[in-house]
Amino acid sequence: MAMGRPAQSMLLVACAAALLAGVPRGSESGAATLRRSGAAATPRSVHQQPGGSGWSANATAFRGQNGARFDYTCPFYGAAGAVYGTDVYTDDSSVCTAAVHAGRITLAGGGSLTIEIQPGQQSYTGSTRNGITSNSWGSWGGSFVIVAAKPGNPGVGSGGTGWELTATRFRTFLGAQFAYGCPANGKPGSVWGTDVYTDDSSVCTAGVHAGRITVAKGGTVTIEMRSGQDSYTGSTRNGITSNSWGSWGGSYVVVGAGGAAPPPTGTTTGTVLVNGQPFTGGTIPYRSIVDVSAGTLNMSTDLGDLTVHGTAGVTGEFKLLRPNASHIDLDLVGGDFSACGRALAAADRKKKKVGLLWAKGKGHFHSAGRDSIASVHGTQWLTEDRCDGTLTVVKEGVVTVKDLRRRKTVTVHAGQSYLALHNPTRH
Repeated sequence: MAMGRPAQSMLLVACAAALLAGVPRGSESGAATLRRSGAAATPRSVHQQPGGSGWSANATAFRGQNGARFDYTCPFYGAAGAVYGTDVYTDDSSVCTAAVHAGRITLAGGGSLTIEIQPGQQSYTGSTRNGITSNSWGSWGGSFVIVAAKPGNPGVGSGGTGWELTATRFRTFLGAQFAYGCPANGKPGSVWGTDVYTDDSSVCTAGVHAGRITVAKGGTVTIEMRSGQDSYTGSTRNGITSNSWGSWGGSYVVVGAGGAAPPPTGTTTGTVLVNGQPFTGGTIPYRSIVDVSAGTLNMSTDLGDLTVHGTAGVTGEFKLLRPNASHIDLDLVGGDFSACGRALAAADRKKKKVGLLWAKGKGHFHSAGRDSIASVHGTQWLTEDRCDGTLTVVKEGVVTVKDLRRRKTVTVHAGQSYLALHNPTRH
């Protein structure tokens, strides 16, 4: 990686533009040496400043501002990026992943953290810590250290519903918990281990083996992710025979069963509020008021996944409810119907939007306005409260609409719409 000083000097001019954009790994040239040989850069501020968000964010943009501190946000359930060094990291390392390596946060929980910019080092030593392996490297032009962190708490995540589901996709989230729905009279799958199970074991079947649920009654099984084991011992318990196995890369233990369904988890783009507070990701408790007027929420539940968003200039609030085990409700709230008085012309009443919600997904969901309830299993649809009624528009799939005023049910196909009038006798 190192380059001789004569060659470095020849490349100084050619690399000037590259310095402004950040030199890619493997191309660290005389530019880094020039930075170190000159006067120390003066930080803009010793106070904390916005740094970045996301697991791909690094600190190269702040190289040379030695002593300056920057704040980063690491969302729940992150994907680890490349890291170079131990305790002191190259500035092109994933900041969030470096914080996991340093033991300050976890991949599952994410959190908020503060880094301090440091000068480049002559060498960086890699190591394996907290499930993250960092790399060694030679000379590099900039560094950072983690100076503060506040871990996040994603709560119990949703693993999904079905006896065929395993936990392999959660392998990196050590210590995180996930709840699985196991329908009654299920079909048991393969299981390896006793008490500690390989992460490719059927979670519901492991729940039976562990004595938490039965095949006949089913239920909810909550697991906690653990690291891989050198060996797993099989046994016969509760009518389930598990298998023995050697070394495997990931494990889980069964920590609970039964009780209420796990709350949804979500990620966002734009501005989303939950109970009036900014929300960027994590668990969303049932009975929460969610506002997507200026953003999009990607929500994962035990009954399916759903993306919801609003439209600029119109209220996009809903109350998230779980009335029973069969479906999830999104009830429009927050709209102001006071503008729908008699003074409003009939033509304007049709156009006046009070609140709306766009949704797309697959699962068991109901969306309710003032005058109708839409039942869906997998589609893209709009629920819109207007002064004259509740409009349902279907872009994909099929929606069943219950008209609350006329007391009838209508099937609406893709490309169609249905208006449940607020005062049907007047039309």
